Amino acid sequence: GTKVLTVQVAGLQRKPRPGRVIRDKLRIYAHCTHIRNHNYLRGSITIYIINLHRSRKKIKLAGTLRDKTVHQYLFQPYGVQGLQAKSVQLNGRPLVMIDDETFPELKPRTLRAGRIVVVPPLSIGFYVVKNANAPSCKFR
Repeated sequence: GTKVLTVQVAGLQRKPRPGRVIRDKLRIYAHCTHIRNHNYLRGSITIYIINLHRSRKKIKLAGTLRDKTVHQYLFQPYGVQGLQAKSVQLNGRPLVMIDDETFPELKPRTLRAGRIVVVPPLSIGFYVVKNANAPSCKFR
């Protein structure tokens, strides 16, 4: 497909030692943002980050992306059970169904332009870069 985003993460590239397997514990993907959600404009991109490390990771948006506002949707386990928790939180608040059929409103946390994205350990985040003007996302 058409390239939406190129990502380089400093400090994570290391050579395997004999007998040791390196697993990719920080995964980063990008796709065009659906324009019906929160009235995002064509050309916006969503960066999807999975951090399976036991420590937080910092992601710095570079180039034209560093000057853009970002909407964060950060999902983490809720409670002391960690990954075995039966509940999940969004941006630090527990997600609770309204009733048996209705999901709660998913409200983003706005990160100001130029801010480093901090991804907590054992979390999944969606980061919408508003008005990114990604050429491959303008005509979708």
